[in-house]
Order: sequence, then structure tokens, then C-alpha cells
Amino acid sequence: MYPNGESSTLDDAYRIVIVGAGEMGRGIAQKFAMQGMAVDLVDLTPDILKRSLDQVRENLKVLVEAKFLSEDQAGLVMPRIRCFSDLECAHDADFVLESVSENLQSKLEMFARLDGICSAKTILATNTSSLSISKIASATRRPDRVLGCHWVSPPYLIPLVEVVRGNDTSQETLDYCVELMKRVGVVPAVCQKDIPGFIINRMQRVIQNELLDLVERGVASLEDVDNIVWLALGARLALNGPLRVNDLTVDKTVSLHGCEYMFRETGDPRFKPSALMREKVAQGALGIKTGKGWYDYPEKSFEQLKKERDLAYAKLISFLRNEGYYPK
Repeated sequence: MYPNGESSTLDDAYRIVIVGAGEMGRGIAQKFAMQGMAVDLVDLTPDILKRSLDQVRENLKVLVEAKFLSEDQAGLVMPRIRCFSDLECAHDADFVLESVSENLQSKLEMFARLDGICSAKTILATNTSSLSISKIASATRRPDRVLGCHWVSPPYLIPLVEVVRGNDTSQETLDYCVELMKRVGVVPAVCQKDIPGFIINRMQRVIQNELLDLVERGVASLEDVDNIVWLALGARLALNGPLRVNDLTVDKTVSLHGCEYMFRETGDPRFKPSALMREKVAQGALGIKTGKGWYDYPEKSFEQLKKERDLAYAKLISFLRNEGYYPK
């Protein structure tokens, strides 16, 4: 069942098992259940399972209060979550998602156990946010059926999941997970290479480290750098990704010249202009003003696109101000 009231087309074709009933594991189980899927939640500590179910109930109350779910929709969630304190319940699962502590040794041990318990058909996924998928897969005899499935907190609300391919992950396994994420109502973003931190955390860490560096060097206060991301960058990124924002704001030549200046003045390789950006400028693909940028805009004029952009920002900022989340 979707928050807009539409019925889910999902049935019991998928046997889903979540291992680890901590903050992320129980939240992921809640998301599956909110979308109409039966899910088994496993934790080797029964007390953690009990506390997890209590927290899911509290989460659902908040979503009803926010009018994200109706009372009737929320009432259907808990019966879809079954709890187990024995990994053996995963023996015939189609998809097992591990969400134990972010420790490589713990994950290696868990995957070795799951590999011995689960049938040959079972896909094993890890919710790690940074650790190597290939190393985790090495604990199994099925590295082709292991991949990363990195959810963002809170997983029952954030509508994107990072699907990470290990060195040996098969295309069939990747396609299965991508389709499953779509059926669960989230957008799958595929990280095609097993790089440290994948995509989400590489971006988050770069932003965080740069902000703290500016504070440490006395360039700005902690509050001011936080406000810049919250009120300036955040308002725009809430509606579009950074590359589309770039299309909707400035001529690509401005971005290119800005990077060239910063690189020339600092020598910092982070500011070295991308070859892709130079290519776009050379092609005249400068953004909405030319009808092409990182994306193509063939059917609408610059004026139409600019108006739609401003209407969207105005609606978003007005809502956030009226709800008390933005200053007036």
C-alpha cells in the first residue's frame, strides 16, 4: 500500500528476510511492510526484537500524525512483520538483507553463516554504507549473488536506495535487486564499482570535511556553514539533483570559469574542472538557456523552464516557512 492510498500490486512472490533489528534493520522491515510485503525480521537477541517492534509502532504513529499514512494504512503494517531469533528461518528466502553493526569482521561472520543456511537461489545483500562488497562476498561460495543495498536513514521515509555492485556480482543479481527496490517504492541508484564509501557517503564526507575545514581555518562559523547548506544549497537540492540545479541556474561557462579560477588560485585538485564540463561548454550545452546541458530540454522554452523552477522553489519555501522549518 502506498502513502497516496493506491493498492500495492505486490504479492507473496518474494520471501524477504532482514537480519539485524537495530535502527536501520527495523526501519527497512517497516518500509517493506508499508508497501504491502510480508517480511521476516531476525535478531539473535529476543529483547532487541521486542524493542524494535515497539519502535516501529511509534514510527507509524508519527507517520499518521504527519498524514503520510492513514490510520487504516498504518494498521496493516505490523501484521506483515514476523520476528525470529534464529537464522534458520532464512533457509528458503529469496532475498536476505543483512543490517548488523558496521564492522567488517561481524559481516564476514554473518555472511559465512547465511551462506551455509540459505538455499542456492538466495541473494545476500548487505546494508553497509562504506565497507567493501567484494570482501564481504568473499565469505561466501556465491559472490555472484552478493551485493550492497545501502538504505538511507530513516529508511521508511527516504525514497532512494543505493544498490552497489561487487566485483563478482552478476547482472542477474543486480537486476533482481533493482526491480525489488522499485517494487518497494524507492528509487534504486546503482553504484557500478565497489569503491570505498560508494556514492552517498563519498559525497557526504566531502561536504562535511570541507565545511569543518572552513570552520577550523576561521573562514566561517559552524552555524553559518550549516545554514549555507540548509537554506541555500538544501532548498535547491530538495527539488533537483546538483547537476540539474546547475542546468537551471547558471551558464556552464560560469561554472567552468569558477572552477578554473579556484584551481588556479589554490592548486587544489578538487577544483580542477571536469573534462565532462569542458565538453559540455565546447558543445554549447550550457543549460536551460540553450535547451541542453547535463540534460536535454527540447519541449520547453527558457522562460517556461525558469517559471517552473521559480514556482517550485516558491511553493517549497512557503511550505517550510509556514510549517516553522524555515525562518520567515
